[in-house]
Amino acid sequence: MSRTIPRAYVTAAWNENPVVARDEAVRYCTALVREGYLPLCPVLAFDGIIPPDVEDAHKRRREMSEDMLRRSRFLVICGYVRNEEVEDDIAIARKAKVIVTTLKGVVGCA
Repeated sequence: MSRTIPRAYVTAAWNENPVVARDEAVRYCTALVREGYLPLCPVLAFDGIIPPDVEDAHKRRREMSEDMLRRSRFLVICGYVRNEEVEDDIAIARKAKVIVTTLKGVVGCA
């Protein structure tokens, strides 16, 4: 029997400082790896790939993030603050039948 690692899309109200956001993302993803998940995090995945000075950088990043979310089994909400981007991720996940949970819920289940 083959075992597949469940994909977990990581979302949060990311800090506007990219260094702080990246540090938070690494911390969240590390916790998910310890629990046996494959974290998919746009903050880490697209870091440095799409330069911020590109005209439609935000749109491109959002489209790629949405595609990653739709391919995931779980949406993991990290942190205690929710912003518009987190709410959008939740709506997309529900439409795509992706399980929505929190990091505390994942870590607390182990």
